Amino acid sequence: MNEVLLFIVATFNEAITIIIIFTSYLFILITIMKIHSAEARYKVFSTCASHLTAIIVFHGTILFIYCWPSSGNSGDDDKVATVFYTVVIPMLNPLIYSQRNKDVKEALRKVMNFKLHF
Repeated sequence: MNEVLLFIVATFNEAITIIIIFTSYLFILITIMKIHSAEARYKVFSTCASHLTAIIVFHGTILFIYCWPSSGNSGDDDKVATVFYTVVIPMLNPLIYSQRNKDVKEALRKVMNFKLHF
């Protein structure tokens, strides 16, 4: 009974949080579309894309950990999800947010082109 109640509360809490976040991004998108300058619109989209990527990775992991009944998950799945949640996401944040930097974008392009040639 406790597990079912925890599952219901966690799912409800996460669903409300995601709805609020995506609603705010909808308003941001509407505001962005009113910007006349293409360069300014690109900068705002770039910032929003970084934030949205971080949010999707973070909340996707939360959904996996807390909003799935644990009776079907093995202990290994929970361990992997926990490591992802506590280690991988904080390590990804600098990479995600640095994508707005022109130098980082250029270096990433060079690395990708180098790997594609080999």
